[in-house]
Amino acid sequence: VGDLRVEANAVGALAGLSQDRGDLAAAHEGYTRARALRERIGDSRGIAADHNNLGLLAQEGGELDGARREFERALAINRADGRDEVAATNLVNLAGLASQKGEFARAEAYYREALSTWQAKELWAEAASALHGLGQLELRRGDYPAAQTSLREALAIYRRTGQVTERLAVQRALAAAVAATGDLQGALEQLRDAGRVADSARAPAHARAGVALSRADLAAQLNSPGTAERLYRQAEALYREASVPAGQAEAQEGLAALLLDRQDLAGAETLLESALRGQQAAGSQRSAALTRIQLGRLSAERGDTARARQLLAHASADLERLGDPVAAAAALGERAELEAAAGSPAVAADLYQSGLDRLGDRVAPDVAWQLHAGLGRTWEARGSLDLAARELRAAIGALEGPSRSLPSPEQRSGFLADKWTVYADLARIEHARRRPGAAFELSENLRAREMLELLDRGRIGSSPRVPQDLVAREQDLRRQIAELSLGGPQPSGGSLRGPDLTQRNAATRDALFHAQEAYTDLLSEMRERAPAHAALVTGQTATWRDVAQRLMPDQALVEYLVSESGTLAFVVTSDTLAAVDLGVRRHELAQLVGFVRGVLDPRAGGQADSLWRSPLNRLHGHLVAPVEATGLLAGKRRLVLIPHAELHYLPFAALLDGSRPAGFLVQRYELAEAPSASVWLALEQRRSARVRGELLAMAPRADALPGSRREVEAISRLAGESRRLLIGAPATEDLFRREAPLRREIHLATYGVLNKHNPLFSYVELAPGGGQDGRLEVHEIFGLGLAADLVVLSACQTGVGSGSRADVPAGDDWVGLTRAFLYAGAAQVVATLWSVEDWPTASLMERFYSAYAAGGDAAHALAVAQRAALAAPATAHP
Repeated sequence: VGDLRVEANAVGALAGLSQDRGDLAAAHEGYTRARALRERIGDSRGIAADHNNLGLLAQEGGELDGARREFERALAINRADGRDEVAATNLVNLAGLASQKGEFARAEAYYREALSTWQAKELWAEAASALHGLGQLELRRGDYPAAQTSLREALAIYRRTGQVTERLAVQRALAAAVAATGDLQGALEQLRDAGRVADSARAPAHARAGVALSRADLAAQLNSPGTAERLYRQAEALYREASVPAGQAEAQEGLAALLLDRQDLAGAETLLESALRGQQAAGSQRSAALTRIQLGRLSAERGDTARARQLLAHASADLERLGDPVAAAAALGERAELEAAAGSPAVAADLYQSGLDRLGDRVAPDVAWQLHAGLGRTWEARGSLDLAARELRAAIGALEGPSRSLPSPEQRSGFLADKWTVYADLARIEHARRRPGAAFELSENLRAREMLELLDRGRIGSSPRVPQDLVAREQDLRRQIAELSLGGPQPSGGSLRGPDLTQRNAATRDALFHAQEAYTDLLSEMRERAPAHAALVTGQTATWRDVAQRLMPDQALVEYLVSESGTLAFVVTSDTLAAVDLGVRRHELAQLVGFVRGVLDPRAGGQADSLWRSPLNRLHGHLVAPVEATGLLAGKRRLVLIPHAELHYLPFAALLDGSRPAGFLVQRYELAEAPSASVWLALEQRRSARVRGELLAMAPRADALPGSRREVEAISRLAGESRRLLIGAPATEDLFRREAPLRREIHLATYGVLNKHNPLFSYVELAPGGGQDGRLEVHEIFGLGLAADLVVLSACQTGVGSGSRADVPAGDDWVGLTRAFLYAGAAQVVATLWSVEDWPTASLMERFYSAYAAGGDAAHALAVAQRAALAAPATAHP
């Protein structure tokens, strides 16, 4: 008997090793053989264990009915022999199966019976596993508060017992429950803690893969696609290492969703088909249904409406059968969107309403806002504007909770980057309802709040009370980035103040991108965890009357709101508000702006001169002529322009009315721009509180840009004695950091380099020294604490910004050198949108400062300089 027992145990142990390696056939053979040996000696405990292990194998292989039979046999044996605490394990396994099949009542009964047994015997680690199961069950039911209660109790136990793998699994589920209710910051904190625990404890590959997968899902929800892609690929690799094909499939599905957003349909299809095969093989019915939703989206993008309907209907039916109300509601929303695009608004409305009914009173903002927004658009299509406005306001209300949960303005801006069309749609409807004031406030709300908070704070640099572990990580990443940056975009070295975009090898570039993404995430975490940044300032957006009170009689503010449904221009004067429908969609504007930027680029060559007049005329006809036709600009000398979307990249001064002798817009108006009307008001108040002071002028690359020497010498002469002039090597980043906060006027004549992959690392080039690398990057500018009335960036592309999701995001276009200097405290910034020639720039700046010295008004001075440049044949090209 003893020899047979030893042999059975050895065979069972070998079967376990085979299972760990992913060799399910060998594991099945081993457990079956071990069970036969135990039957010969009457080892009922061992027999029950083998049945349980065979059940786990069957479950892993997708054979759910076979798994249930094995678990039930194990349960019967353990109950017959009075092993209640072991029988509870069988109950938990049966509960997991029942939950997987959507049999929630049966699953809950199993979990609670097991929990009661383990609690009575004070087997707390085992009790935690039952609580974990209950939490996951409530997650599937959409009862997120109940899920959080069970999961927090399980987490507290695992923290005491020190079971790392189990703790990480609970934290993942808890993060999902928290995020589902809209507490995105709470989810971030859970997953960051899980990541630290996984790293410090050297958790097994499958546990680290799970954490990476959950972090990737959340990054995607926060519109950080670069971070999400990196984490999905990390999760896929770790799951492959751990031989967990179901996990690999989930990571592939996440990657495919990112590729769908990029319109890489072929790449997305390959991943989704692979994921679906893996999920079907593993019996993961819910995961397979979610993958079918993505395949339905893909088919819709390809124009295959019939296939999309089939896939989405299949997914919707499966999720309903599995008892997942929130996912089922989301699937109904996808079906509704398909019908709306197919021109069936009534069918779409019924599906959207069914989704909302299925959701009921559950708090699931990520699904609710999309259903309300879609229903609102269908009501608009059917002519019911009041009902459309009601639904769109409900959508915005659902978005506000998750947005408010994020402590940093840039995170909120990123989260809303793919949701701003809800605000734009409602603004259009309010315009159609003859409520221009309400439409204007919506336009301000979608773009103003985050930047106002940053302006109110004055700076968002790191606090001296940041935890030391974050400080150490920040220093390590900075060193890594400094080493890798040698392979990044470099100044061209020629007379053009622009970057040489030649790249080093792909491995270096990717390593730099990953380090920069990690640094960006770390900056957000530092601000979240620093007490000085915990209390947010809530910026109040302006009404049109607030703006009107600030405008002079010869001034007007024009705020643009662009969407695929149309474009509005809000015109505010000292006593009037008007909303003008410009009759042009975003796609057409984007094409024209892109073409204009291409033909106006100095590197395009002289042959492009004949190409720019037509698109500039067309853009003037779209954006300015309808506004002038209202008569509201008659007698106006200055326009304050508030761009939106691609219009951030448009040189408004160059817009051309070919019917006039002085056809360029800057020849008729002095022009200023601001991110929003609310921000313009804040900056005007900032200017009025300041007096003129000393000038700091720097030309660190006078050897390569000889015009920059002439430029800063000329403007320093105009400034008189109250200036500091630095040329060449003395013009260091270190000195700038020390001197800039003390200056009222700052002028930088140098190279500027735009980093479109991660705009926080766009930079103005200064000289190295004093422990600084000479790259004054956006994230460094944020914390300077400036008091400057004027900052002039006489470098290329310094006016261009970029957001978290795309090159031209919604809202404030919050990342960019111009915005960074405004955040840091500057009242006005003069910058350029593209690469500029050295000597013409120097001449323009001399004229600018001559006019500025006479009156101290940057918009007037810039108009004078630009008009003079247009009058000279050598510099008349816009």
